[in-house]
Amino acid sequence: MKKLLLTILCLSVLGCAKQPEPEKTVDVLLIGGGIMSASLGTYLHELEPDWTIDLYERLD
Repeated sequence: MKKLLLTILCLSVLGCAKQPEPEKTVDVLLIGGGIMSASLGTYLHELEPDWTIDLYERLD
């Protein structure tokens, strides 16, 4: 019974997720929020402030 309720709860939360954002153009895409991606993003922002930089991190 608990598994059924948990499954229903998870599905209802997934159904409430926001719609995906429309496609956008980025100059730099950094995967992972570790020290290297954060440092590289910081340096690139200082060198090229007009660039669009996106950083994505997986949440567990």
